[in-house]
Formats: sequence, C-alpha cells, structure tokens
Amino acid sequence: MAEESVYATTDNELLNQAVAALNDTRNLDLINFVDKVTDYCIENENGKVFDSWNRETLRQLVAYHQFKGTLIVLSDADRKIAGVFMWYNCNKNDGWSFVLNWDEDKKEGDSIFMAFLFASSTSAWRKMALTFIQKEPDCLHKQLMGSRHRKGQPTKVYYTQKILSRILKTKD
Repeated sequence: MAEESVYATTDNELLNQAVAALNDTRNLDLINFVDKVTDYCIENENGKVFDSWNRETLRQLVAYHQFKGTLIVLSDADRKIAGVFMWYNCNKNDGWSFVLNWDEDKKEGDSIFMAFLFASSTSAWRKMALTFIQKEPDCLHKQLMGSRHRKGQPTKVYYTQKILSRILKTKD
C-alpha cells in the first residue's frame, strides 16, 4: 500500500503538477532525483525539521520545490549530495502553517522563509549561499526568516542579511 501524504487537498496548482509528475513513471529522471534528495534529507534530519512527515510527503515537498525553483541541491565531485536548501517567498507575518498548508509562494511578499537547509561542510554552505543569492536576489533586501527549536518548540527567528555574509566568510 502506498504511503499517504499530508497533501490530500489543495488548490495549489503547482503542487498538483509536481505530485502528478512524481506519479508518472515516464518521469524517471525526476523520480530518481527526488528520491535521492529525499534520502539525503532524511539522513541529515535531526528530528526537529520534518516533524512526523512520512517519506511520501517529503518526496512531494522536494518535487514541489523543484517545480517552483526554490530548491538548491549541491553535489560533490563524486555526484554525492553535499547540501540541500529549500525556501518560500512569503510575508513576515506568515507562520509554519504556510508550509503545512502548502500555500503558494507570495513572490511579491516581504520575506523569505529559509525552511530546509542541510549541508555536509562549510564549503557546501558557502556554495549554497552564493547560489541562493543568484537564484533569489531579493534575499539581499527582503526579511529573512527561519525556524529554530527553542525550549522544545519550533520558533520563528528573523535574520538580517548578515547571516549570508557570515556564511560566505566561513573558512573550510
């Protein structure tokens, strides 16, 4: 029996397209890519990021970000994944429900929610930060947000662009 996802009902057309592509066996390149990225995310997850999401939901998350262009996957010379970064364009007052409800990005929003970041080295962090700036130049002036576990609860945190500067200045 196939795993069910949390995605069951949505008006998010891009999500619907991503899920349909994942379920179409003619898209083997996409399916293999999404599975590889999903495996990396599961292996590097610390129990605080994906809550109790099942594998199928994570696959849909990765495919959705691939479709909307908010996914960076960094590979090393051996084609092994070295980092993954997914984000959302939103407004500062949006919360975690924005993610859970599969809301569409608000490209004209005032913030970027840096939701899922995994990297195997400081070099990978640096390369992903540079790619993020290239793919999403609005990150240089929009409010940057993330979620951190504090006192056992996910808590929204706000970052300035200094976070990108600090990442870019790190040494290997």
